[in-house]
Amino acid sequence: MRRLEEDVMNKKLILVIDDEPEIRSLLSRFLGRKGFSVLAAGTLVEGRRLFDQSKPQLVFLDVNLPDGNGLNELKYINSSDFQSKVIMMSAFDHNEVKMEAIENGALDFLSKPFNIARLDQVVQSQLVNTPNTN
Repeated sequence: MRRLEEDVMNKKLILVIDDEPEIRSLLSRFLGRKGFSVLAAGTLVEGRRLFDQSKPQLVFLDVNLPDGNGLNELKYINSSDFQSKVIMMSAFDHNEVKMEAIENGALDFLSKPFNIARLDQVVQSQLVNTPNTN
């Protein structure tokens, strides 16, 4: 049992904040198979609570959520003591939104629906040489 707990503690943690259950499920399954620990939230309120409690290395954050704008949450994440890497996501492929996300500290932007190969590339590029903090 102790070995299992150590394995879980050594996994890099990713937080997914998206109001679409299918996206949360897809990302959770894909990232879990890649060996990451994954937490998922359907709202900004729930996502902020999980972020504050868990301090993930990487956050997948939807731009449009039922209780607010992900770009505002991006600013919160980047202003916190523990700065996670953030990948913004949106079904609306507007250059202005992408530019604003990057200007506000997002490291990348995924347009939905996204290609699994692109998703894998983004995850690997953002988590290479990132220390585990859990």
